[in-house]
This record gives sequence, C-alpha cells and structure tokens, in this order.
Amino acid sequence: MSVPPHGHGPQPGYGQNGPSPFQQHYGPGGMPPQQSPKRSFPTKTVVLIAVAVVVVAAGVVIGFLKFGNSTSNTHASDCMHIEKSGSTTTTKTVDCADPGANVKVAVVRSSRSGTCPRGDYYRYTTGGKNHRVLCLVPNVRQGDCLSGLQTATTTYQKVACTDPQKNAEIVKLVPGAKDRSACEGSGSTAARWYSDPEEAICIKS
Repeated sequence: MSVPPHGHGPQPGYGQNGPSPFQQHYGPGGMPPQQSPKRSFPTKTVVLIAVAVVVVAAGVVIGFLKFGNSTSNTHASDCMHIEKSGSTTTTKTVDCADPGANVKVAVVRSSRSGTCPRGDYYRYTTGGKNHRVLCLVPNVRQGDCLSGLQTATTTYQKVACTDPQKNAEIVKLVPGAKDRSACEGSGSTAARWYSDPEEAICIKS
C-alpha cells in the first residue's frame, strides 16, 4: 500500500464529489447572491413629475413678470404710477399714455446722494440694492384735471374735470420756459418750472 507524499491528501477520483463549479463562483449552495430588485416608477408618476416641473418653471416666469417691474430699471423719459394707501406707497413703471401715469422721470442720478437740477422736481429715492435718485415732473397735458395735487407729494391722480375731488387743472404747458413767469397771463393760480428739460406748467387751483 503506497503512502501519499507528505502534504498531499488523496485526490478525488472520477465520479467522486469535488467542489461544484457553482460553489467555486458563488459560494456554498451554488446559487448567485440575491440582488435588490430595481425600482421602477410607473409611467403616470413620471408624467406627474414632469408636469410639476413645468408648472414650477412657469410660476417662476410669471412671478418675474409680475414683480420684476420695479423702479430699479427706470430711465429718463419713462413714466411711473405712484399711489399711496395709508402709510404704504406703491410705485411701478408704466407707459406714458397710461391714465395712471402721473409722473415722468426727467433726470436720473446714480447715487443716493444725488441732487436734482434747479426747479420744482419731486425727488424720489429708489429702494433695493443700488439706490438711485429719480427727479420727477408731473406727466400732464393741457386740459388735464387732477385730484390730490399738493406741493410735496406725487400721489395725485388724473380725474375727470367734473369730478368733485378735482383740485387742479392744467391750463398751459410752456416748453423751453426760462422761469415761472412764462405762466403769466394764462389764467393760472400757480406755476411749476423745471430746468432739465426746460418747461413751465401753469396750474389753476
């Protein structure tokens, strides 16, 4: 009887049970490890997510259009609507032909400490990150009637001349006027004058 060489056990013969190829690759039991099933979203869920994204994007655009119209981008010759309700004053840039456009921007200063030219300008300082000074004049034409016109406020509004709230009427505009004397003989009771651009507004209270 022969003895196997030292360090070697008996070798399995033909038909003997050796390690299964499945065991070699996958470990005991011969079965591949269980994998977590891949999660899949129903088509309906994917569609709802896509719709939600579109709705949010549309809301951003609408919000920008609604709230992005501020005086921070207002330039000379633009018109604004200024209205006061209680202690709150609201402003927005509008077309000069808009009935609510009660002031026009004559001059813009890029610094908060900027001053307006000589004349009866309304000085308005914008809010936001970059403060600017807007020098405003009434956006009026001859024959316009106003309610709430006062020396120190821009919150007057255009009204029908038959409106009992009317307290002023524009009787004459004098482009190129050098001073308020341009309104003499116009039937006005007050005058406002501006140096840039030069103009006198003749007002009957």
